[in-house]
Amino acid sequence: MMGEIMKDNTNTMSFSVNKDLDVHSKSFDAFISYMENSNDFWIIKDSESRFVYANDIMIYYSGLPKGFNIEGRLDSECPAPWSEFEDIIQANDKNVMANQKTIPVLNTFTYGGREKMIQPFLVDITPLMKDGKCIGVVGHGRKLQIYSMYHFENNRHPESLTFGTPTDLFTDREFDIVFFALQSLSAKDIAKKLGITYRT
Repeated sequence: MMGEIMKDNTNTMSFSVNKDLDVHSKSFDAFISYMENSNDFWIIKDSESRFVYANDIMIYYSGLPKGFNIEGRLDSECPAPWSEFEDIIQANDKNVMANQKTIPVLNTFTYGGREKMIQPFLVDITPLMKDGKCIGVVGHGRKLQIYSMYHFENNRHPESLTFGTPTDLFTDREFDIVFFALQSLSAKDIAKKLGITYRT
């Protein structure tokens, strides 16, 4: 299906893949502005799973060439690592449209950006409704931050987590020992991590 060029009252032209889904219309202005200024990635697809919109964050992490026009394209028509999974992606889009319910998806593709590595993203695919009919999907994804024991042992934990003692029963040092013991570290390894002698 080809896109069509539309003119509005102000004589500005906008591209629309689907006449029901013109992201350049006044009704989408606030929504698009929100997506463009978000740190998460956002996409809008029509009922045929063709891209209607993708924000810069999505383009960045997809590793798509700078200036690549994604509008009107299917997943397989995008030079991105996830394009080979078009069947799975489109089946999920169709499932969301048929059931008219949001489906969370864990994507673990090789994403572009500077990292060029497999990165997990949690993506909510939500039906886009107009007059009681599903006309496409909206995808909203955020990169998952995975923290390992290495991060916690080296005090490199996320700032939003709060670490504190749940009770006054143990001292901070004793809680550290319990934490490392639960990680199956030997007494010698625990002493080494805490910078104390083994017999203390």
